[in-house]
Amino acid sequence: MDAGSEAALSLRESFGDRRPIDISRKITACVACRKQKIKCHMPDGAIPCTRCKKRGLSCVVNRSLQMLLEGDVAWKANVEQKLHQLEDNINRLNQQARTTGGVSNTNVNTLPPLMSPRHNSTTTPVPAPQMAGTIVTTEPQPQQRQNEAGWEVVMDLNRGPGVVPASVVSELSDASPATFRQNNPDDYDLIDRGVISLVDAEAFFHLYHQRLDHFLYRILDEHDSLSSVRKSSPLLTAAICTVGALHTPSSHYQACYQNFTSLASSRMFSKRNSHDDVRALCIGAFWLSDISWTLVGTAARLAGELNLHRCIPKIPHSKKACYLRTRLYYLVYVCDHHFSVAYGRPPMTRDFSSVTPPREFLKSEFATEDDSRLVSQVEIWSISTRVFDQFSLDPEGHLSDQLTPQIRRLSIALDTWRADWQERFQYNASVGNYPRKGVGLHYHFAKLYLCSHVFRRAPSPNEEQLRFEPDMGEFANMAIHSASSIVQVIVADNEIQSYLHGLPAYFDTMIAFAFVFLLRFTIKNPANLSIDKAAILDMLYSLVKVLKDTTAIMHPRHLLTSIASSMEKLLDRFSRNNNNTNTSQEPGAMAPPQIPPGPSNFDPDGNQWLSPTEGMFIENYDFLFSPGADFNYDFDFNSLSAH
Repeated sequence: MDAGSEAALSLRESFGDRRPIDISRKITACVACRKQKIKCHMPDGAIPCTRCKKRGLSCVVNRSLQMLLEGDVAWKANVEQKLHQLEDNINRLNQQARTTGGVSNTNVNTLPPLMSPRHNSTTTPVPAPQMAGTIVTTEPQPQQRQNEAGWEVVMDLNRGPGVVPASVVSELSDASPATFRQNNPDDYDLIDRGVISLVDAEAFFHLYHQRLDHFLYRILDEHDSLSSVRKSSPLLTAAICTVGALHTPSSHYQACYQNFTSLASSRMFSKRNSHDDVRALCIGAFWLSDISWTLVGTAARLAGELNLHRCIPKIPHSKKACYLRTRLYYLVYVCDHHFSVAYGRPPMTRDFSSVTPPREFLKSEFATEDDSRLVSQVEIWSISTRVFDQFSLDPEGHLSDQLTPQIRRLSIALDTWRADWQERFQYNASVGNYPRKGVGLHYHFAKLYLCSHVFRRAPSPNEEQLRFEPDMGEFANMAIHSASSIVQVIVADNEIQSYLHGLPAYFDTMIAFAFVFLLRFTIKNPANLSIDKAAILDMLYSLVKVLKDTTAIMHPRHLLTSIASSMEKLLDRFSRNNNNTNTSQEPGAMAPPQIPPGPSNFDPDGNQWLSPTEGMFIENYDFLFSPGADFNYDFDFNSLSAH
């Protein structure tokens, strides 16, 4: 007796009727043959029939009510059989767990497979992750039809014709309710995987949440516990632990870093990304300098795919979800510009100030002081983007006199920005006066970036050395003033020094740029630009001493550790070069301060390593002091070296 007859018999038994099946009328012809009223030849009772097969027609047999009932009962019997098998397997695993204290991968793989008579197929056992007591099961995937289209054209009658063009093309997805998905290995965080313990993860989270996150305008938003982060995103958990480990002497940094990069790389083609995954990529980019640009690119792409920008025109927000989406877009925008504009790369995120000014965002009922700090960053990076568009597309090009008014307008815009925000921020319980002092640092970073472009002017054909007209000399002095202010703040302000072990990598880069900028003036400066070289050199030696003391307790992989070591080597070689060229020192000449030797750059395994940044500094110094080298005022943020 076939499955259909057994199902029909079961159906009759459920009603207490065991009479033989008596189907008064059976459908034996397909739809095409019935329409033509001709005999339908169906070998072995299976479609297609002979006529449809010969003519290449679609052969369909309408099912009678009797056949539908039989199929329904057969399907239910199949599901009931598999549920009994699953229950037996779980009971067996529970019994093994009680006797052995866990479930091994081998035990899971040797369980009998769940049969699927309806599809005449079996499931392939999936190895469980290496965690005791975890069971991973999967159902058979439906067979893929040959040449099945992956996309379809759709039309939403509830919307007008003025829609996004690509919205009419939609990707097909498997929406079968009977299909159970296999658990993705990326769903397990680094604690589940045994990379670090829960105690270590809690310590890293506490450091990040209580201190580091305040430097990023509270990017974690409403996540106030490690358990909340773990439930939301394994990638966010890995990012927090990696950055936390970087700011401690912990030996877990490399393991956390590898787990984070593995999870981040999987987001390249994933279609299950979330807002917290975007947060994780930004956190990694702000502090992990060696992979910042890669992470920024992925974060900007995901922000676009998640359509975070679509809530910006709705400012000021009355809905919390829309407020959070706009806030996250602004965070991605700032992160992107940290590692694009200053490095001479076009930004990937757009400035929507022409649509809705960022300050309107602060009119939302949900806005906080952290949002004010974030908006101030959006504004200053909007100005710096205009600088990039105007002057930095061709870093080897010379600045023309026609661009002088543009420099003045942009300089005034930066002065206005500083006046608007300098006194707006209050003392913060977690980061002290940094919100207010950070405004001054960012102002001088941006002013140095803008005014350094005046040194791209070509020397006059009749002059061997660059000379400035009064207007351009004013901007040159602004650049020197901003670079000096950056160094002086680091040297003199103990509170700012305490923030260096926590500030994002952009700060380290700009400190290095200010150092190299000023060091060049101790070698050669424009003919009509008067500076106190001895005072500048003394200030640079003091900066190196402060950075060496500060980085002595930092992880050797921290960017500032390499920068401090490289600065020390540059000054040491500068001093030796001066001693070789000036055998007799004039009375009253300044001798370089003695800097105590700092710790060597060793990784946790004891192997000496030289970071890319350190190598760039050494290369830069070789160029500056090579015999007969001409001094070029073209600054490259990407390599921090002269061209």
